[in-house]
Amino acid sequence: MSEDINKLKEEIEKLKKENNYLRQYKEALDKTTIISKTDINGIITDANKMFEKISGYKKEELIGQPHNIVRHPDMPKAVFKKMWDTIKKGKIFRGVIKNRKKDGGEYYVLANIIPIKDEKDEIKEFIAIRQDLTKRMQLQKEQENFINNLLEYFLKKLKNPAFSINKYSALIEKELNSPSPDINRIKIYNIHLRKNGLNIQRMVDILKTLIDLKNKKAKIQIEPLNVPKLLSFLFRKYKNIYNKKISFKMPSKEIIINTDKKLFTLLMDILYLNALKFSKEKIEIKIVPKNEKIYIIIETDGEEIKEKIKIFDFFNQLKSNKDPKSGMGMFLVNKIVNLFEYKIKIEGKKVILEISKMPPKKLL
Repeated sequence: MSEDINKLKEEIEKLKKENNYLRQYKEALDKTTIISKTDINGIITDANKMFEKISGYKKEELIGQPHNIVRHPDMPKAVFKKMWDTIKKGKIFRGVIKNRKKDGGEYYVLANIIPIKDEKDEIKEFIAIRQDLTKRMQLQKEQENFINNLLEYFLKKLKNPAFSINKYSALIEKELNSPSPDINRIKIYNIHLRKNGLNIQRMVDILKTLIDLKNKKAKIQIEPLNVPKLLSFLFRKYKNIYNKKISFKMPSKEIIINTDKKLFTLLMDILYLNALKFSKEKIEIKIVPKNEKIYIIIETDGEEIKEKIKIFDFFNQLKSNKDPKSGMGMFLVNKIVNLFEYKIKIEGKKVILEISKMPPKKLL
């Protein structure tokens, strides 16, 4: 008799422990997931606080209602047919569902709908355990819109250089086929071809870099870079295309920084080309080392830059569906500057770039 009592006590203690664990599991689920139960006809029989919070309905408003009270009209009927076909067979349905709140707003969930069976293996109810995906889906939608807006912008921008390339190619061909081709005229046409070709290549580089940075796929490779050599390279690249007077003021010693060559070259290419485009006749470029900082100052004889903050604010201009007042180039410059924790400011006709010789620790 005493043995039976001891065994009973042990069983009771075991049940208490299991009940304690089950209670904690339920509390953990209630605090982190959206849970509801329905009968076999889809009528809500229970809903937790998370369901109330995300849907905007009170529990008493949900109990007794069909679960499609939160169905969003955007959801295809085929999804729910598949869901019912799956769970009626006693299988678990898993899928991303877009739902509608009481106030008409939307939210997304990753839903797991599980049939609950009795001891005879008959389905008695369904329990839905869901994770909130709203922020993730909104971010994905924002990213898709960002890329679509970029592509739309670049397609518009590519029309003019593409037209010019076709135009000057045809003029060169016509000149070559003439009885006495004018070499000087062909050279002029060729300059236009090179200018538009470089513009297209630059736009492609900007587009690819922006998408890589947005998707966090840009591989940062830190290595030494000689700043004066880079500026000399840019000077040679554009010297026969833009008829501008360029003066350089640099220290006699080498100026080496540690950065990503590809990103920094693109940054300087954008700043240099903008100076060429918007100056009247001349540009002055200075490199000023100061302690562990390097200052690159680009000054033109063009007009003063107005709306200094908005010149970097391309993305917000896109979102507001306005015609951007500045190109994608300066938007990318700002991205790279922020990534490497550089500083850039505009003072009158000067663009001043402050860079560190070493990149931030997060990039090492």
